Amino acid sequence: MNRAQEKIVDRLIEAMERGIIPWKRPWFMPTNAVSGKSYRGINQLVLSIGEFADPRFVTYLQAEQLGGHVRKGAQGFPVVLWHFPTAEEVRNDPNARVWAKGYTVFNVLQCEGLTRLAVLAKTEHDSVSAQSIVDDWADKPRTEFGGFRASYNPTMDTIHMPEIEKFRSTEGYYDTLFHELVHSTGHSSRLNRESLRDRQQYAVEELIAEIGGAMLCAEAHVDNTELTENNAAYLRSWLAAVRNDKTMLVKAASSAAKASDMVMGRNQQGEEPLDTTPEAQLTAAA
Repeated sequence: MNRAQEKIVDRLIEAMERGIIPWKRPWFMPTNAVSGKSYRGINQLVLSIGEFADPRFVTYLQAEQLGGHVRKGAQGFPVVLWHFPTAEEVRNDPNARVWAKGYTVFNVLQCEGLTRLAVLAKTEHDSVSAQSIVDDWADKPRTEFGGFRASYNPTMDTIHMPEIEKFRSTEGYYDTLFHELVHSTGHSSRLNRESLRDRQQYAVEELIAEIGGAMLCAEAHVDNTELTENNAAYLRSWLAAVRNDKTMLVKAASSAAKASDMVMGRNQQGEEPLDTTPEAQLTAAA
């Protein structure tokens, strides 16, 4: 884990110690205010802990480009930019390699005078219905209904779900179903995720399903914030695991992004997707 990633994980642990569950934030899809691209993976988690009403973020330079500046004393958020060599770069330089760079971003509400910032329209981040996410995934496993337990069986490639009427809320049903759908992306015929096969990596696989399911909830505007009955105990269990292995959050968030992209039918990005806009690469974190 590089220094930029470690800064992000430390920030997430700090938030969890304050009782914030980074992946339980519905309707919030953090994006870059200049490029319009969504932040993914571990970046999506760290930018979701600020409780801002506006999901857009900028670097210092981007704030100036938008006619304003970052408010004095504002605390920024560490983000990591990944670069994966293109085929042309590899042809020109056989030694071209993946690199990561840390930088700092601020929410637009932490800025002043952004005269060139467009008004955030309610339709700017269109969502899809929760059921359409399920229906539109062509490669989804078979789902069987009945009983009172939800699970995914990788041997049979089958999800088992209680009927929707047995859930206290529709949100609870889809939060649970999305969790199991994310598990199913790890099947050998899909992403072939080692953590799904290896019982010693059970905690990692569960965290992938937790985060990936929450990402799908955000896509469908499903409010998953009230679904954990005992948040304190829930957080304590994850804090213990994350403190023991700080790479867990990075790995889980990256795998969760791949999983949610697969369910949504998006191209697989592989780790954190690159924001290729020049503005995104100009401000490195101290």
